[in-house]
Amino acid sequence: MKYFIQCFCCLLVAMYSAVPLLKAQAKAEPNILIIYVDDLGYGDLSCYGGDIPTPQIDRIAEQGIRFTEFYVSAPACTPSRFSVLTGAYPQRSRHGLTNALMPVDTNYLDDAEMTLAKYAKAYNYRTGIFGKWHLGFKNKSDSPEQHGFDKFSGLKGGCIDFFTHVYGQMGHDWFVNSVQTRERGYSTELITNHTLSFIDDCRKVNQPFFTFLSYNAPHYGKTDPDSVVAHTVSLSEGEYHGYGIINSLQAPPKYIEKFAEIEDPYRQAYAAMVSCLDDNIGRLLDHLEQSGMMEHTIIWFISDNGGYSIRYFGHADNGGLRGEKGTIYEGGIKVPSLLQWKGYLDAGQVREGPVCNIDVLPTLLNLTGMRLNRNNTPKIDGVDLTNFLLENEQISRPLFWYYNQQMAIRDGKWKLVNGEELFNMDQDPFESKNLASDHPKVKQRLSIKYEQMAEELDIMLR
Repeated sequence: MKYFIQCFCCLLVAMYSAVPLLKAQAKAEPNILIIYVDDLGYGDLSCYGGDIPTPQIDRIAEQGIRFTEFYVSAPACTPSRFSVLTGAYPQRSRHGLTNALMPVDTNYLDDAEMTLAKYAKAYNYRTGIFGKWHLGFKNKSDSPEQHGFDKFSGLKGGCIDFFTHVYGQMGHDWFVNSVQTRERGYSTELITNHTLSFIDDCRKVNQPFFTFLSYNAPHYGKTDPDSVVAHTVSLSEGEYHGYGIINSLQAPPKYIEKFAEIEDPYRQAYAAMVSCLDDNIGRLLDHLEQSGMMEHTIIWFISDNGGYSIRYFGHADNGGLRGEKGTIYEGGIKVPSLLQWKGYLDAGQVREGPVCNIDVLPTLLNLTGMRLNRNNTPKIDGVDLTNFLLENEQISRPLFWYYNQQMAIRDGKWKLVNGEELFNMDQDPFESKNLASDHPKVKQRLSIKYEQMAEELDIMLR
């Protein structure tokens, strides 16, 4: 008995000392790089079985962890970004960041809402966001700097023409160091350029960085019908508040040529965009390796939501999952995600089990030694995944979704959708067989849990 107690105590010590030991091995505060891509489908990376070669992004999987059941809190850009930066469900946002913001919307991230950038800044990190903001502004003078970021270059809205950087006929949306600027180039490449410059600046002054690399690719662009550049594929054309807009897929010519064998023009253009994105992430990884920064940098790659595998000519691939962007079926909320900390997390791992982008903030705070303040606004819904990453210790808690009158909850292997469809996700990841009539008690239990969470978040259920 004494021997058993001693062994048990040793096991506890080993588990709870894993993070301090991991942190102590690092020579300095680790850099944090979140690569947040836009509308990439679950089946669009080659490391997830996709047919678009993505050797550069696959390097992150090879050197770290690939998640098989990584979820986002909502199947759309704005609420997903709110959650990854705050660790909270979007329903907790003070100003209704629960849907993708449109240009005339007045919702915004409140100054009082604590972001990962604010945490990092308090711990002497230099912070930068490069690419897409899409979290609104209180007024014209508001900027990402008010939310913890030292530097911002990119677009304030949700999407732009990749070459001209306009939102259709509504005007120009491109900023360099927070100043509206006319900068020539393809946005994916420009975003990477600004990120590399920021990382170099941090290295020169020997200061750790937190970079939110928020690519707008491979989300479709917003092209001015009167100024269409070559290699633009139109998904749809119409007007928004009287302004002409083309929803477009665009890539540099060499990438279009690379996929000349794809007959479907929409899939061809999309594959070209993904390939360009992959090459640019490769530029970043190469730079971190060559500058000796790779082993001091935590890299987390995530898609903000699923892709368009049905609408807009089904140009994305969600790996056969049901639904797409905008739905709370798996195709809308289950996304590719990869995590690397070279030398500290073992290479070539796969983690199965439901986790979510609300978990990113508490996990990164713990891995880097930053202290989480549970009294901050908004209340943090995410959990620390450290033991899941290091020991494959499964997370036991329900996950919750509410988007455009769609409702879902996942608890363990069970997922209840709209209070009527019950799926065993272990046996049926494609949500093809409704088991509600076979398991009424499970349905009732999940319904009660959902109602309790909805009441806490002050959601009026239909």
